Amino acid sequence: MSTCPEGPDTNVPCELELESNPVHVKLIMIGDKKPSQIETKPKADLFSVSVAIPALNEAGNITSAVKATKDALEKHGFSDFEIILIDGGSSDGTPKIMDEIGSQDGRIKVGPHIISRGLGHSVTHGFSCATKQYVGWFPGDNETLPETMKNVFAEIGKVDVIIPYTVNPWVRTPGRRILSAVYLKTFNAVFGTRLKYFNGPCFFRRPVLDTVIMSTDGPAYMMEILVQLVKSGEASYVEVPMYLKARDYGKSSVLKWGNVWEIAKTAAKLFFRIHFCGLPKKGGVDGN
Repeated sequence: MSTCPEGPDTNVPCELELESNPVHVKLIMIGDKKPSQIETKPKADLFSVSVAIPALNEAGNITSAVKATKDALEKHGFSDFEIILIDGGSSDGTPKIMDEIGSQDGRIKVGPHIISRGLGHSVTHGFSCATKQYVGWFPGDNETLPETMKNVFAEIGKVDVIIPYTVNPWVRTPGRRILSAVYLKTFNAVFGTRLKYFNGPCFFRRPVLDTVIMSTDGPAYMMEILVQLVKSGEASYVEVPMYLKARDYGKSSVLKWGNVWEIAKTAAKLFFRIHFCGLPKKGGVDGN
């Protein structure tokens, strides 16, 4: 059934009824031709999203990072969302700024300020606080551009796992680029995967994430999650382009030999579990 008027009128609002569900559309008519464009209500309203934003000494970046995330969610049409701020033991005023941000919007929650145990611990802690259908994270360093957020949010509801990969690595230091390249090639070879990136701000359908068993909250935490889900063959996923910008404040703490050692240990344990013990039937992410 249709309540759309006939004729050459332009920009005519109307209502179509498809399978007893009304869909509001806008028809743009050109003379007596057929509609040239139909704008439909975005599907984003059908899904809820939790975004964790971890930060360590990001006083100069956290406000912009939160604003960019909130703007992207609203622009993409999400009305049911929460942003969870996790401080990983900052000493530069980041916790105070987070508290101020959280007091201004009920959709922005501030998790308990925790002792620094690395990015993986902060992210998984944020996941454990999440309450929505999809859960993911963006860093508090404000490196993630709106184009990346748009690419991620466009896939919500279509697949179980959304995996961003870097397309402009030159904005990072040469040392970090080399480490990332070695990391990617090594672990794709070890686990028989073909992923383009293991360390990005991924998003997951909550029930799928809950099937993962975590053994680490160290720097290889995301690799452990992705390898289990991809190797299981039961989770659909898509890889989307991720655009980065240079940091406005502070420096990254990724390049540490201790991190390299922790990554190697996690990979060895995961390899043994997959090839000798089998993938788990159920699990869960616990940030405690």
